[in-house]
Amino acid sequence: MHTRAVNLLSVVLLAVVGGCAPMAAPSVTPTIQAEPADLETQLAEYVEVQEALAADNFEDAKAQLEEFARVADGASHGLAAAALQADDIEDLRAKFKPLSESLAARELPQGFARAYCPMYDAGNGAPWVQRDGPVRNPYYGAVMLTCGVVDAAPGAHMDHTPRHGGTVFMVEDGFHHVEGVYPEPGVLRVYVTDGYREPVDVSTWAGRAVTDEEYDETTDEFVEVASFDLVPGPDGEYLEARIPDEGFPTQVTAKVILQEDFPEWRYDFIFAELSVEDASGAVAAVTFEDAPEAVPLAQRILPDIPAEAEQIVAELVSRDQQIVEMIERGAFTEIFIPALQAKELALALQEHGPALSKAGRDQIRIAVRHLVRAAYLLDWYGDLGNKTDVDSAYDVFGSSVGEIRAVYDTPAAQ
Repeated sequence: MHTRAVNLLSVVLLAVVGGCAPMAAPSVTPTIQAEPADLETQLAEYVEVQEALAADNFEDAKAQLEEFARVADGASHGLAAAALQADDIEDLRAKFKPLSESLAARELPQGFARAYCPMYDAGNGAPWVQRDGPVRNPYYGAVMLTCGVVDAAPGAHMDHTPRHGGTVFMVEDGFHHVEGVYPEPGVLRVYVTDGYREPVDVSTWAGRAVTDEEYDETTDEFVEVASFDLVPGPDGEYLEARIPDEGFPTQVTAKVILQEDFPEWRYDFIFAELSVEDASGAVAAVTFEDAPEAVPLAQRILPDIPAEAEQIVAELVSRDQQIVEMIERGAFTEIFIPALQAKELALALQEHGPALSKAGRDQIRIAVRHLVRAAYLLDWYGDLGNKTDVDSAYDVFGSSVGEIRAVYDTPAAQ
């Protein structure tokens, strides 16, 4: 599986928010079984709760939660009992978060996947466990059903590797991947793989290749000026569009629809040259020297933290410049490394607060909070390949770095 909610879980906060239209239902505190069921059985019952919440069904979610509590072990039973006191669906979703955090931290059996929503709980984020497959967000339901990332396999984040010499992005359902390929001038091809990077038949998929857009200030939306149909190729192996050959770099946006009742998803590709498939079929991957594969990715990319605050700020500015350069060349899937490293540096910077004035400490605290959230969004949006969202997240990230730099009066990187 492509994404890595497990890496994000390490810094999830426990604050809780709620509040939509209430749907009252009686609360029940079940009795603990003398011998709780095995983890796989517990997760099977838990997922019924998760899917009911994703379907916006409060009554079913609460009924399924009672079933889960009857088979849950001690820690999970206590969290489920607390959640059963919820009076409405938003309250239940808030109380579902601690239970989900507990289960997502455990070693999951085959068929289950960790997932993570970076938007829930005022941007603090929230995890859950679901069946292996497309994202089904229990915290937002139909409002943002596919908001989130999934990690079903260790090291899956690193598998952004192209199969056809192009650029790979994650589909917003958290399960599929698209690879944009520019094999010859004026030809865009889009290949699709599933969460295990196996080819997907796109015969029933549809979409457009957009080569020119204009921003409409009145609607705050981009209006297509020039677009070309993406049509299935032989045997549904790929979608293909014939576009104008205007030299390099070639910038084209693929807007793809998985099926009729699904949303349209956007992927911004920038090709500096023609895509060339590796004839050997070898698959390259991001590597980290002196880092065993058994070490989780989140630890492998941890930066060295300087001892002095000014040095930390200089490292933050350096990461900021790396992200700017990656955005300019369309290397969105590489952004996660400097973004998450900047997050660690920013959190470490807070430990130097006592050396600042109260006003300075407050400025740093606010800027760090904004930077951390923006780093997660850069990580997420970078995987999705939507430049508009990447730019929006970077606006917050870059501003936060600027505010931190101003407090320490550190010059910008050249």
